[in-house]
Amino acid sequence: MSPSSRSFAIGLACGLVVPFIWGGWIVASRFGVLNALTPYDVTALRVGTAAIIVLPLFVTRGFAGLPVWKAAIVSFGVGAPFALTSFGGMSLAPVIHAGVLTNGTMPIFAAIAGYFWLRQRPARIQIGGMILIMAGSALIGGDSFNLQAEANQWFGDLLLVGAAICFALYMTALTAWNVRILQAIIAVPIISSALYLPAWLMFLPSGLLRAETFPPWPEVALQAVYQGIVASFIVVILITRATRSVSPTTVAVFLAGSPALAVLFGIAILDEVPTLLAWAGLVVTTFGMVLAVGRRSSTRNDPESG
Repeated sequence: MSPSSRSFAIGLACGLVVPFIWGGWIVASRFGVLNALTPYDVTALRVGTAAIIVLPLFVTRGFAGLPVWKAAIVSFGVGAPFALTSFGGMSLAPVIHAGVLTNGTMPIFAAIAGYFWLRQRPARIQIGGMILIMAGSALIGGDSFNLQAEANQWFGDLLLVGAAICFALYMTALTAWNVRILQAIIAVPIISSALYLPAWLMFLPSGLLRAETFPPWPEVALQAVYQGIVASFIVVILITRATRSVSPTTVAVFLAGSPALAVLFGIAILDEVPTLLAWAGLVVTTFGMVLAVGRRSSTRNDPESG
């Protein structure tokens, strides 16, 4: 096998692994917030574990050349605010809602941010995909008002959409400022920990900070490892490696499979069987996500295009 073929095969393998990890992250997060841990605890484990790991890098390199204000915006996009809205939503809404509403609506908000910030105009097929995403999301939203739905499930849906907005801001900032992976890996947990952990320790409900409600250690270890290591570092490395070999578009298509995988994991692990309306929303949204992937035309001059 030639070096180029080997590189492509490795990148393809990395890309194929990511949706399984992402789908597993949704189920692991839902499992955590349904038991002894609060969404605030899972957020603390996520940013705190990651901060401990990158602390030596921060001490020696700071934010690796990224201005503090840019580091703060990047951290907002995928740090504590993203985690709080994600885990808060998952505590109220089932797995299929988390997969569809966060992963599904993310391309829409990314397109909006790209249009106003980067002056990128989506292609017609992408607009068609976004219309399908909105239709699928509407089906999921309607599922929150059926007679069997939890009382506050609709609010969980709103939080999950909020998580999509946060992540879309993060992705757009990476593109606009050409943020390097090392800069993001350092900035996100360090700033999130500095701002969030004191508030968590002093004010927020917690099952970790009281001996009588402290969860089993395996649950704590699961969240610390999955949130603070797998989701914060391994996924980033895999996506970066895959993107270099098989193109961002192909990787994005792989990621479109994450909601469906999350649902399958949720059925097997959490015994969460979606309603027919939710299944319909999943199918429509997944198809829309695939169509929404692709190159966008730009209304500004590109210095590299001549």
